[in-house]
Amino acid sequence: MDMYVWELDFYSRPVLDGEDKKIWELLVCDRDRAMTYAKLCPSTSVNSVWLAAELQQVLALTGRSPQKVRFYRPSMHNIITRGCILAEVTPQPSRRLPNLSRWLEERMALVYPQMEGFQGADPNPLPLTLGSPTPTPVPDALVGDRWQVVSLPVADFALADQWSMDFGELLDLSSLDATASLPGIVFGSSRALPLAAWMWGVDPVSVQFAGANLLLYANAEACWRVLTIPPEAIALGQSFEAAKAAAQGFHFMAIQADPEREHFEGFWLLQEPQVRRV
Repeated sequence: MDMYVWELDFYSRPVLDGEDKKIWELLVCDRDRAMTYAKLCPSTSVNSVWLAAELQQVLALTGRSPQKVRFYRPSMHNIITRGCILAEVTPQPSRRLPNLSRWLEERMALVYPQMEGFQGADPNPLPLTLGSPTPTPVPDALVGDRWQVVSLPVADFALADQWSMDFGELLDLSSLDATASLPGIVFGSSRALPLAAWMWGVDPVSVQFAGANLLLYANAEACWRVLTIPPEAIALGQSFEAAKAAAQGFHFMAIQADPEREHFEGFWLLQEPQVRRV
């Protein structure tokens, strides 16, 4: 399924204007960064009305409305949500922001230092967090019937955009060696299609084995315990985590009704953010 998604950030930057106030900036990109939009905002205009007007400009430039607009700024939640609603696009608080995160890092290294009033690069320009003090049980709608840990060479993903899948998203793996191995988890279910649809709706960020638990991080704050694994499988989980670390945090999650078919009801390439855990 072809999903058109925007990633958005609307926040102050480490640059002071002529009145010693931080400048604000709107960044919008699509999942491949084929579309990028950057606009400075006067500190006196930081509101949902200004944001909505700019989003309408992006809509006019692209000629296409996204299924969702992902963002992660807890302090800006109300303004961004209201601005999106005014522009008639769907806001989605989410930590699945790989392209925006890389774009911000690039701008922090190459763009802002060239601006008058630069105060110093922020080492963590999009302060994502993973986890919660106590993971909660996964909603029933996200429970599969069976699971399996697998691995695939990075080279196998070269044509992933041509794979048969109902729901899913891919990521750029060009930073990995083609011979590297990517770990993944395949969930089997007789309800694979509705499970995949639910998964698309919650924006999966990362899966992680933590002791005897398999955790799923999703949307802006969810940390769900998908299952408790038996003691004899803990070593398998540890191997998965080691392989994920060796692959720069990249891994994948698939949902299938029939493992004999070359079709995925859901398939997501994931990358665990290098973030502070809470």
